[in-house]
Amino acid sequence: METVSVIIAACITVFAFGLFIVSLFSYNRSKNIKLLFVSLVFIVLLIRGILLSVSLFNEHLNSLVTMPYAGFLDLTLLILLFIATLKR
Repeated sequence: METVSVIIAACITVFAFGLFIVSLFSYNRSKNIKLLFVSLVFIVLLIRGILLSVSLFNEHLNSLVTMPYAGFLDLTLLILLFIATLKR
């Protein structure tokens, strides 16, 4: 079970990094403010993936990262996505 968690956390982190790079290049090309917020969403997902990966290998961080930080990062993601949808 632990191996599956590590693989999933690694996939989330790598995929979020790739999407962040692609969205950042898209923003630089188009200068659309929506893409900037989407890039911010992917960087927050990347940070969340890194924290999740670290917490899987360090038991002292496991309980700390799981609830408070994951909840805060999820809230940040929702706010950024909401702003991206409202921007013209």
